[in-house]
Amino acid sequence: LSSYIQLTKQNSINKPMALLSIKPPSPTKSPCPAWYPISWYQNCYKLVEEGATWDAAETACKKQGGNLASIDMSYDQAFVAGVVLQGKADAWIGLRRKVSYSWTDGWPVFFTEWGPGEPSNNKNEGCVSMHASRAFHGTWNDTKCDQEKPYICKYSTGTL
Repeated sequence: LSSYIQLTKQNSINKPMALLSIKPPSPTKSPCPAWYPISWYQNCYKLVEEGATWDAAETACKKQGGNLASIDMSYDQAFVAGVVLQGKADAWIGLRRKVSYSWTDGWPVFFTEWGPGEPSNNKNEGCVSMHASRAFHGTWNDTKCDQEKPYICKYSTGTL
C-alpha cells in the first residue's frame, strides 16, 4: 500500500466488489535545462543578478541557447515581473529600438507594459528594462544601453 492508493468499489448493499490499485504518477520532469531554473509553459527563464550592459546581457543569454526575455502577453508579463524579477532590481529584457522596437528573439511586438511617460524615446535610450520598484513594479523603461543592470534570459523549449 505504500506507493499505491487502494480503492474499494462497493455495491448497493455496501459489500466490497473489487479492489483497484492506482499508482501515483511519476514527478514531472522540467523541460528546462539546469541553467534555466524557472519554467513557464514552454519557456524557461533565469534572472542573472550580476550587472551587464544590454549587449553583454544578450550575448550571455545567447551563449546559453536563449535571448533576453521577450514578453508577448499579459500572462507572461505578470509571470516575469512576479516570479522571475521578484522585486530585486531593474533588469534588462529583450526589447530594443534601432529604428522601431523589436524583440531579440524575433517575436512581433504586440504587447507592451510601459511605465508612466515611457517610452521617452530619447535619442540615446534604445534598450528596455523592467522596473522592480514597488511604485512601478513590472513596467518598462527605455534607457541607455551601456548601463549595467541585472537581466532576464529566456529559453524556448518548443513552439507554442
